[in-house]
Amino acid sequence: MSTSPFDLGAYLRRIGFETRAPLAPTLDVLCALVTHHTRVLPFENIEVLAGGVPRLDLAALQNKLVCSGSSGSSGRGGYCFEQNSLFMAALVHIGFTVRALEARVRAGVPADVTTPRTHMALVVSLQAVDYLVDVGFGGLAPLAPLALHSTAEQAAASGMYRFVAQAHGDLLMQTMLHEGWSDCYLIGPSEPRAIDFVMGNWFVATHPSGLLRNNLLLGRAQHGGGRLTLFNDKLALRQPQTAVPDERVLATRAEFADVLADGFGLQLASTDLDAVMAVIERHAGA
Repeated sequence: MSTSPFDLGAYLRRIGFETRAPLAPTLDVLCALVTHHTRVLPFENIEVLAGGVPRLDLAALQNKLVCSGSSGSSGRGGYCFEQNSLFMAALVHIGFTVRALEARVRAGVPADVTTPRTHMALVVSLQAVDYLVDVGFGGLAPLAPLALHSTAEQAAASGMYRFVAQAHGDLLMQTMLHEGWSDCYLIGPSEPRAIDFVMGNWFVATHPSGLLRNNLLLGRAQHGGGRLTLFNDKLALRQPQTAVPDERVLATRAEFADVLADGFGLQLASTDLDAVMAVIERHAGA
């Protein structure tokens, strides 16, 4: 998180957003940016699997997610701190009023387990309405802005979401899957600072038993609003989001390389693919 110059043109080219007119901070523009960003920039944690801690300064984010892919398909993705930090920089550059928020991940977590504040999302204020915007929550991120203080069920592309009030001013975001309503994350009323995200980023990248340290996770939005995800060796296409996923298991290094390149737009160095396969092999031997 730095004051490095932001190259909006390079970012728009990276996500395939074509416009000749200056962008204005409107809801239509915001929706279009979310759509383009999530279809191109995949959620992925391969840098962490390779032993790294992603940098969050703007120069590093542009180098990883924008510049390397501006002339081809070799760009990388990232997870919430990277994706939403980059998206926030783009929104601010366009003129949106935006702030960051922090949340406790609840997806796949038992109800009696308290999780740390290790997720970053955004709030964009437009005409006195606060919208939750999140391009960095993997396979469950809403593919459109959500009115943050609405109690109604809200459609986001092919997904459905709702906010449920909790104790102490918290809001629980849920999404509809084929099994029913499923928890995503718990949004707190706190006002995080940049250093809080640096701490959360370091924690999720280095904690010995952390989800992102020990598992391969990828997600990319599809045309039509569905999602392609990869959790370790299980590849799933869910389109629409409420449908039963179409799943298959990847087995060989070549299969992983093909899916990472063709399905998620990633051209990895051999050392990064080595890190991916090491995680897969650990799970296979467990």
